[in-house]
Amino acid sequence: MIHNLLLLGAIFALLHAANLTEALSFLSRPMVTLAASAFGIEAADRGTEIVLGGLVLPWTQDCSGVNTLVILWGVTLWTNRHRPFDRGLLLRLLLCVPAALLANMFRILTLAAYRYVFYPQWESEELHYLIGFLWLVPFLFLFVEDLRRMDRARWIEVVYLSLVLALLAPAIFSPGGSIVALSTLVFLAHNRVPDDAPPRLSLAYAAWAGAALLIAWSNMESLWIPWLLLCPRLVSRPLLFSWSGVVILSGTVSLLAMRPEWQIAVALALAYRLYLMVRGGIEAPSPASHALPRAREIAGLVVLGMAPFALSSLIGIEHPVERPPGGVMARQLTFNSYQLRLASQPDDIRVYWYGAFGDGRHHSLAACMRFRGLILEPVPGREEVLTGGNLWMRDFYIHDGELKSSYADYLLASFSPFAAPGVHVILDAPADSMTAAYFSGESEKLAARLLAAHRKQRSGSEAHAGLPPSAVRISQLR
Repeated sequence: MIHNLLLLGAIFALLHAANLTEALSFLSRPMVTLAASAFGIEAADRGTEIVLGGLVLPWTQDCSGVNTLVILWGVTLWTNRHRPFDRGLLLRLLLCVPAALLANMFRILTLAAYRYVFYPQWESEELHYLIGFLWLVPFLFLFVEDLRRMDRARWIEVVYLSLVLALLAPAIFSPGGSIVALSTLVFLAHNRVPDDAPPRLSLAYAAWAGAALLIAWSNMESLWIPWLLLCPRLVSRPLLFSWSGVVILSGTVSLLAMRPEWQIAVALALAYRLYLMVRGGIEAPSPASHALPRAREIAGLVVLGMAPFALSSLIGIEHPVERPPGGVMARQLTFNSYQLRLASQPDDIRVYWYGAFGDGRHHSLAACMRFRGLILEPVPGREEVLTGGNLWMRDFYIHDGELKSSYADYLLASFSPFAAPGVHVILDAPADSMTAAYFSGESEKLAARLLAAHRKQRSGSEAHAGLPPSAVRISQLR
């Protein structure tokens, strides 16, 4: 068990391996442009974007292939944990790098082909993850020892681990991401295919499938990781029905993991569980040697395992992308984003308006910029302002007629399955052109004016439709 804990620590460190992104991007960009050129497509690398024919693809952290590499490393380490760390295993780990680059290249070209065919519609975030996972599967044969000769239980465990890591890797850089990662890995370490089929398995599968439909319909993406961890065939029932297991499972939900008071409770549960694991009071069960899942059950698991990647796009509640209000100068950047110009706006401050990408909730500013390769840190004494790359940055959310100045408040307001995603407003300015305090104050004024214009347009639209204007509340800025 100590050996397993060390491996979990290694996977946790890999999930935070931010310094890999730049190196992988340096290798990935020319691979994509060369592959496109080989197909007769005019390609150009502009650093922050890739041009393929008439398509301009923004280059983000996700495009570097770091998530694919982390998944391959994590699966390779975990599935080879019972063998010594010899040259063969080291060679596998080294070969994960070119394999991840190759799988990532195919993923980007597939996404580019999708965007070309369905333009101006963009692929959903779930489709990003699905295409990445599908291109990952062929490479599992190279890095998982004796995969072709494994029984069904081991196959299920390997694919299951890959699915969980595929969802976990992008969530690391969201608020509370480290707590989500630790909770997920500790819970995942206990999940195995048991020797005997769990009792009332059919009923458990029905409830699990129903939960998937509800999550997809309500676009509650943050619940997909705990949903996967509760797979009826693999979930550890002793852990699930213990107080520490329930608290740890709650730590995989980002809405709870970002709350400081809940982080303390999760940390205590994790410490208690890790103590039991080190003491030897808990031993993960071995893979099943009999009572293997039947082909029909495996087919059902495959279909349900794809739910986090595709089901929301099929049955999720649709909300229209909110456009900037009239009376505001707006230059469209992408299908859902605009650069705005308000009257008397300071020249050095830029204002961006982001409608929802698909029907899911917005990410935090730090997470958005992290996916673009920019790491932001709070300014001491002005924690509402983030800095990175010689920029001051601050964000607000317009949701249901209210202005939210913190991501936690926005998530609470949009938690309802019927809630629209709202708008993400991001402001930035050169750090050497003004103080953080001045930037913060001007950002509040601009955000309040933008809200007033949005409120005016919303009231006019309701009046035009013959409806009484809704009561609109403005929350106080912190």
